[in-house]
Amino acid sequence: MIRLTERARAALREDEVIVADWAALSLCCGCAGEAWLRPARRHLAARRRGFRQLPADPAGSVLAHPLAAVSLAGREVVVDCRTRLGLRHFSCDAPDDSGLAGLTGLAGRRARGLPAGGRA
Repeated sequence: MIRLTERARAALREDEVIVADWAALSLCCGCAGEAWLRPARRHLAARRRGFRQLPADPAGSVLAHPLAAVSLAGREVVVDCRTRLGLRHFSCDAPDDSGLAGLTGLAGRRARGLPAGGRA
């Protein structure tokens, strides 16, 4: 379940949703990337092919790219919003093992205090 804080709810306009989009970090592998959050107009995001609605509070407030949906599925995530210089910046407390770190196994190495690359 993805929950929006009061600040995130207040910053989100009536005709907007939060989109968990996918930023590809590799040319050779489409699954190598990170999820990032952005606001989008509800009617435009709904037309975007492949975006999935995620369980959220309030209901219907979060859509996700298919690869971002996989990395966020089954997690308790809180979305917050900060305003800097008049610009909204949405962020979440998704764990380090979502996205590229989770796909490559680096998050587990970091959690055990091991270096991210090479041998321990």
